[in-house]
Amino acid sequence: MRRVLPLIALGAIVSLTGCGFLNVLRSNEPPTAVIAARPVQGRAPLRVEFDASGSSGNGTIAESLWTFETGTNEGRANGARVEHTFETSGIHTVRLKVVDEAGLAGTAEIAITVENTPPLASCRFSSDSPVVGEYVLFDASPSYDPDGRLVDFVWDFGDGTSTRGTQVGHAYEEDGVYSVCLTIEDDAGATASLVHTFTVHLGSPGGGCGGGGVCLGLL
Repeated sequence: MRRVLPLIALGAIVSLTGCGFLNVLRSNEPPTAVIAARPVQGRAPLRVEFDASGSSGNGTIAESLWTFETGTNEGRANGARVEHTFETSGIHTVRLKVVDEAGLAGTAEIAITVENTPPLASCRFSSDSPVVGEYVLFDASPSYDPDGRLVDFVWDFGDGTSTRGTQVGHAYEEDGVYSVCLTIEDDAGATASLVHTFTVHLGSPGGGCGGGGVCLGLL
């Protein structure tokens, strides 16, 4: 009997006020947040357009507040349509909070998948036509990673020897043609390699073609 009384009372209120009372109840419902994003996946740096105009409620949407998770940092924006560029790879959560004119709020979120962009291998060297015993300097510092950092540099000198480091040196013990391979790795495990061919000559230093050079490549 106790459960019936509130229903009877509600019916009496509705009969006296018409649908106005129910409209008041409905007006207290929070808005529904809806996110549209384009694209939702791609390589870094990835620019994404976000649209909250599909959000709705009983009242007018007064604010559209965005939060972008980007690793250890967060970005924020306000507006029905915004853009955000994700610089690092990974799955980033984007949250939307819409607030209506009565101060009620609704939330939604979406995951943006940002793929790792491979690094670009590049190097400089002090001589591309050394003689036997000449110490050649190799420098991989022009290499870079567009969306992270480089963690490893491996040099294969083509004569059975190899080493690691951004800047290294090497001297060939015999004349001949050698292919030097540089392989770099970024913090997401992606690698890039380049190969440059050197001709090592007999004679005194500077007896070959001489001069330094730059090698570029992506494999």
